[in-house]
Amino acid sequence: MTAEKTKPVKVTVVGIGNSGVKIINRLAGLKESGWLNMIAVDTDAESIEKCAIPNKIVADMQWRNGIGCGGDVIKGQRSLGRERPRITELLEDTTLLIVTGGLGGGTATGGAPIFASVAKSRKIPTIFIMTTPFTLEGHSKRRIAEDGVRELLPTVDVLLCLPNDLLFSSLPADFPVGDAFEKADIEVARAILGVSEIMRCKNLLAADFSDFVAIMNKRKSVCSIGVGTAASSDGLNRCHLALERMLESPLLGGAAQMKEADALFLVMTGGPDLNIGETKMAFEIAVKFIGEDSKVIVGTNTDPAYADFVQITAITVKFDKKETKEDLRRNKDFGFDPQSSPVRTTVNHTPMPKDFEQGELPLQNVSKGIFLNTTPVNHNGEDLDVPTYQRRMIIIDKGE
Repeated sequence: MTAEKTKPVKVTVVGIGNSGVKIINRLAGLKESGWLNMIAVDTDAESIEKCAIPNKIVADMQWRNGIGCGGDVIKGQRSLGRERPRITELLEDTTLLIVTGGLGGGTATGGAPIFASVAKSRKIPTIFIMTTPFTLEGHSKRRIAEDGVRELLPTVDVLLCLPNDLLFSSLPADFPVGDAFEKADIEVARAILGVSEIMRCKNLLAADFSDFVAIMNKRKSVCSIGVGTAASSDGLNRCHLALERMLESPLLGGAAQMKEADALFLVMTGGPDLNIGETKMAFEIAVKFIGEDSKVIVGTNTDPAYADFVQITAITVKFDKKETKEDLRRNKDFGFDPQSSPVRTTVNHTPMPKDFEQGELPLQNVSKGIFLNTTPVNHNGEDLDVPTYQRRMIIIDKGE
């Protein structure tokens, strides 16, 4: 009787847009990331040229000519949509897809849903680790980023939104802006490596992907990620040191984030020399920073690439109390919020209470504006410059 072969783990990490390509470049520079399949995608040819990894796509070169999308989300969506066959080919045999980039721009915000769609059609689990703009980048980018979140959330398995503003909680006021963006890229690269380890937490304490999805699939959420590393040469208690560095990680936003989290993932990865004593001690200390009502999932893994080295990753999850993923799915599918609709029906069609009244549609007489004194546009005897409901004398029945 032949033993059933276990499908090898192939984690594909895709960086979309200028920010995503920079993050992938940083990730490729980490020696522990050698097992990851990395892909860089951008509509800006100059951005792709600066990336050192072999798998690179200048998206929609035929129409965009490598000049980028200029922050236009529709252009980003179209450009990545034209690359769908190529994307499908690159994701062949992928066990888990991790997508990263900066929401608020054109290529990443418009292109991320294309990757989500391809992954869903191929039944590939997905984790999207997206940064949201600094406040200093303006309201427009933040609004685009929020719309991007709403577009992705109903489709992907896990969406981690990391506010770049978390960096301000740990950086001094005189820290250069350019260096702040660079530090954000480094931290997100480390965070991706930490998150990807969830798929490999099999040989010790198992925190598998189903645990991750079960937590993240409930509500819209805001997340923070802290990553701390330490080598044996750093001191006798490397796990304790890694934990301290994790708590100081810029994208965690301080130990208070762990205390206030609704859910928390804590993953430790080390080499074959990682022993149970230091692991137990590190987790016992970490528990002191966790709120009593937080749901905690712990995972531990060993890998030869981490010889004499340990990494601790914390992912905090704070749920939006107002909006569930199911709400967003309904709103996306039908274009309205059922909870705010003035008309509600019951399953058994019983009469509505008298205090419920159907609202009146906000239809008003609208002037023809600049077309008022021009020649009417007539078709079959009707003036098309006049709104249809007025032209056809439609009366709104309020049901009274």
